[in-house]
Amino acid sequence: MDFGIRDKVAFVSGGSKGMVKEAALMLAAEGAKVAIIARTPGPIEETVDLIRSRGGTAMGFSADLTTRDGVRGAVAAVREKFGDPDIAISSVMENIAGDFDDVADEDFERFFIVYAMTVVYLAREVIPAMKTKGWGRFVAVGSGTAKEPVGNIHHVLANTTRPAAVGFIKTLSDEVARYGITCNTVAPGWIGTDNMYSYLENKMGVSHNQVPDFLFDAIPARRVGRPEEIASTIAYLCSHLAGYISGNWIVVDGGKHASAF
Repeated sequence: MDFGIRDKVAFVSGGSKGMVKEAALMLAAEGAKVAIIARTPGPIEETVDLIRSRGGTAMGFSADLTTRDGVRGAVAAVREKFGDPDIAISSVMENIAGDFDDVADEDFERFFIVYAMTVVYLAREVIPAMKTKGWGRFVAVGSGTAKEPVGNIHHVLANTTRPAAVGFIKTLSDEVARYGITCNTVAPGWIGTDNMYSYLENKMGVSHNQVPDFLFDAIPARRVGRPEEIASTIAYLCSHLAGYISGNWIVVDGGKHASAF
């Protein structure tokens, strides 16, 4: 299958680890010029080296994408090296767990920046050039909790703030579809990444690389997802083939989501 994205420029935030790293590798394998944007230089360099070792084209840039200036600087660096991004993947995370009584108002404000404003910041920087080109792909990586909040894992901050990004992506998609730009949200369920296992270990006392029974009981597939299963969905939405999919919230969770719609 040819995704039709050879020589397209892909801005991949959070692309140095986990499922978004796998998406970056898939885009590079399809011939895209991939920019890995994250906070920590080490994993960025490792991912860039891996892409290049496979014959792909990649660059890395360390930035704090929770600030407007950080996003602006990262996009400028990509533009200087490869040109304006044709593809943008927004994936910024922070792990602050707690119930309502455990968190402060400032935590809610911080999470609104992390899960909503980071998407807005990136769209502000990349959408104008996509309009000019008449083609673009914008994918936000969210969570199933945006539609179906989970109450037993101390996620009041994410449950509250993630829906804002979904609403923004849907609204943006309606505004830019006429320019050949698609905007979608991918909502992973429980995916077997280092981040997931660390969360279970630190917040729920589960031994590393173990999954508690209550998670398996809630997932019809009776397993956690593999990073490449999310990555393939993200990568497909970035392709030429997905030009008629826009404004959607696409959940990939092994059937865990209870709603049929």
